[in-house]
Amino acid sequence: MKRLTITLAVGALLLLLCSNCSFMDKMYAAQKIDQAATPVPFTTLENYFVRNDVDCSKQQRLIIDNKADFERFFGMAAHMGGMPTEVNWNKQFVIALVMPETNRATSIYPVAVKTTDNNCLVFSYQVKKGDKLSHTMVPFTAVAVNKPETRQEMQIFFLEK
Repeated sequence: MKRLTITLAVGALLLLLCSNCSFMDKMYAAQKIDQAATPVPFTTLENYFVRNDVDCSKQQRLIIDNKADFERFFGMAAHMGGMPTEVNWNKQFVIALVMPETNRATSIYPVAVKTTDNNCLVFSYQVKKGDKLSHTMVPFTAVAVNKPETRQEMQIFFLEK
């Protein structure tokens, strides 16, 4: 009985480690690519909000290449401070990170977008958490990047700095 328990525990541990391998491999790959990549110009999208009919129970990493898909996730938040950033959908696409709903003041800042010769793109960002709020919020960030000249499949990595 004791041997069976130990065997099951070791098996569960191996299964747990293997299930995290793909995540760890992606993080390691993103860090390696980020070090060897060249910067890509990007525009941070301002004055948008995550729509309240979007499921915000888990983190979402979005690659959006058309206005209709973008409007399914985000709404415009024009106010006295300015209008929402325009996206030229013929020439640009959007990389967005939406975090789960929280009651803590949370900001996500884009740090860099970099590319490599073998068609990999790394979006680096920083998350800053603050005090508890009396309401909930959905933290997100989105950037517009020029579409590549070739229509080759691009691999995109997200890297928290």
